[in-house]
Order: sequence, then C-alpha cells, then structure tokens
Amino acid sequence: MSVECCWDVAGMFGMMAMAVWFVLLVSFLCEFGDGAGLSDPMLLITNGELYTPLSRGRGSVLTGGGAIVAILGEGYPVENLTGLPVRVVDAGGGFVVPGLIDIHVHVTGGGGEMGPASRTPEGTVGEIVDAGITTVVGVLGTDCVSRSLENLRVKVAALQHQGITAHMWSGCYRVPSPTLTGSLIRDLQLIDEVVGAGEIAMSDHRSSWPTTQELLGLVTDARVGGMLSGKAGVVHFHTGSADSLLQPLWDVVNASKGTIPLKHMIPTHVSGRGPALLKAAEEWVSKGGRVDFTSDQEGETASHDALMDWGKRMGNAALQGVSLSSDAFGSLPVFDSKGELVEYNVASPKANLNTIRRLVLDGKWALEDALQLSTTNPASHLSFKSKGKLEAGADADIVILSPETLQVQYVIARGKVLKSPSVTSEGVGDCCRCSDEGLLSKKAPILKTPSCID
Repeated sequence: MSVECCWDVAGMFGMMAMAVWFVLLVSFLCEFGDGAGLSDPMLLITNGELYTPLSRGRGSVLTGGGAIVAILGEGYPVENLTGLPVRVVDAGGGFVVPGLIDIHVHVTGGGGEMGPASRTPEGTVGEIVDAGITTVVGVLGTDCVSRSLENLRVKVAALQHQGITAHMWSGCYRVPSPTLTGSLIRDLQLIDEVVGAGEIAMSDHRSSWPTTQELLGLVTDARVGGMLSGKAGVVHFHTGSADSLLQPLWDVVNASKGTIPLKHMIPTHVSGRGPALLKAAEEWVSKGGRVDFTSDQEGETASHDALMDWGKRMGNAALQGVSLSSDAFGSLPVFDSKGELVEYNVASPKANLNTIRRLVLDGKWALEDALQLSTTNPASHLSFKSKGKLEAGADADIVILSPETLQVQYVIARGKVLKSPSVTSEGVGDCCRCSDEGLLSKKAPILKTPSCID
C-alpha cells in the first residue's frame, strides 16, 4: 500500500508541475508579448476533430507566440483561460489538421519555353494560403537567366514577411548550377532558407546531361553542407521521361561505393511520366529512397492512380517515402513525340489538397494516410522538425477543413489567422484587424468566432 501511495503522490506532483509550467508559459506570453514579438492574442481552436495527422478525436488546440502551446482534450474547461488574451476560433466540427507543406513551388513564376511572352507570373501569398499551404520551398527551373536565385531569395523573404514559412532550393536545371555565395556548401551554411540544390534536371531533353562525377560532386556538397548547417542536405531532381529514368542516381550511388545515402537525392515528377518511371520510383523507395509525386491538376489522375496502387500493393511503409508537391506557378508544357511543344498551362497550388481530397472522398483512404503526403513526410524528408504535425512545441501552422468536402475554412500560419471563411490575407496592410470580440473576458466568457483576419 505504501508503494501505491508513493506512486499517487508522484503522479500528483507531476500534474502539479505541468500545471505550473502551463501557467508560467501563459503568463509570459501575456505579460511580455510586446517585448518578445508575441503581442498577438493567443488562439484557442475549439469544436474540431483533430488530426495530428493521426486521428485524435474531438479536442482543442491552444497556440501562442507562433507555436502550439497545448493540445486539449474534449471537455477541457475553457473557463480556465478566462481573462487571458485568448481569441477563440470555432472549428464548427471541422477537421483540424497540420498546415500543408509544398516542397516544389515556382514562387517567382516559371515557364518561358514558348518565348518571353510565355513566362508565368509569380505566385501570391493569397493563392498559397487558399490552398491550405503554410510552408513552401521555392524553386527555379528551366530559366535561370531571367529568373535568378537573388530574385527567388527576395521572394522567399517576402512570403515569410507576409506570414507563411518559405525556403528555397539553390540552383536550376543545369549543371554546374548557379549559387548565391559561390558554392552549394556555402549557401547551405550561410543562408538559412536554402535547404539543398534543385531542381536539377536529369533524363530530360532540357537537361545539361551532367556526368556521374558532376552529380556525385553536387550530391556530396549537399550532404556535407547539410551536415555543417544542421539541414537535410538534399538534391532535388527534376526527372524527365528519357529512357535513362533514375539511372543517373544509381550511378551516383555506385560511384560512391554505396557511401552516399539515398535520402540525399529526391527525384520529382515521377508519377506522371509513364509506367517505366513509376516502376523505377518504386524500386528507389523500396531501397530506402524518397520520391516526390507531382499532384494532379484539374482533369489529371496520374498521382491519384499511382498512390491508390502503391497503397494497395505496398502499404503505408512505402507511402512514407512519398511527398506530394504542386509545381505551382510553373508552366505545364506538353511535348509531342518529336519534342515539339503543343500545349501550355500553369500549375495551381490547389492541386495538393485536390489530390488528397480525391484519395479520401473517392478512394476511401483514411484522412491521416492521405495527409502524411503533405505533412509528416515532407517534414521528415527535409528535416523540418517543427512542421507537419499538431503537438505542443510545433509551429502553429493549422488548417481547418470542412468535414463533408475537405474544403479549406481557416488557415493559421505561425499562430496568425491568414484565412477565414470570408477573408484571405494577400499580404501586408490589406486585411482588417479584429476588435476585442471573440476574446475570453472575465465579464463575458462567451466564445465567439472571429469574423476577420487577425
């Protein structure tokens, strides 16, 4: 009996310690917010079905200082927060999920394959947020003359200033590829936003057809630069439909005598360029590699069909090696068998959620299985340790989806509401400021949904 008593006392003190920690944290956010850049109200997201992305049932999420403070179970007495600067967002029974991560976005625009007039416009933060995306990795492409890394770096900084998280790949289709500081290792060490090199073209008629030694040097620089900077150190490969497929990557592995881990090379566009490339991607994943599927634009089905097949035949272990990206704001050129350009479109960032939505609503996938493609998987592949999940300490990147249609209702990025059902932020100075309505107060502890962007 004395042992049981000791355990009870220990448990009681553990709960007391957690309560004291919670009170101290909230007090800090309230009292010292202005001096620490945390002056915005905390958010309490209530009345939602939580997906972390694993299904956690009904609950609430409390955020403050740009991070998730706590995940609260159903029935938590929100009256405990009365009097604190906590604004309530009523999820209305919707699905509360992590903000989506898109690792391949032409934020400065792309295209140009039909001449200067075919250059596509750069993306806006409103378009990205409307798609439920809270983290992007910007990329160049075919054109690294009129589109520069300097331009990309400034655009990434602008997007961060406008409220979302933005990173960038250093380089473009060609090898040797441009860098910002003179070398990829220096870019990785000295520029926070750089996560690796990309998109480097291979097996494509627009590629510079680099040698194995050139690619080995590039991947080695990415690996070493990642080690020195604490980043993933990845080379992101644009993959075409030439017969060489993923063989250039295997040549790198063989040339290194197997010392270069496959995780440092992520080929993209592998889902929509025929069964041979898809089979090569399957082999790459089966050996421990990661691949990136380009999500389906309107009228397309390639990624949906491939994911349905992989899920059925290989299970979730294989799917953990797959990320989903939109190629947003880049051109979607269609070439005939002679290499002639016959069609030209622009990719939408909404393709990621559209593909997830179809997997769930039509393919009958569990939402948590589909969400991993744009949350935990890319976060793991690129070592974004505070992204892609709902848990205490993670970044407060949260999306609320309608339960029937999985349409975006709210987008919260780094603790700020950038989209509500009626308003989407388009950048600095374009959105209203909420009044005290919706705050928990001692006089009127009534929970109300904010009706404007905070």
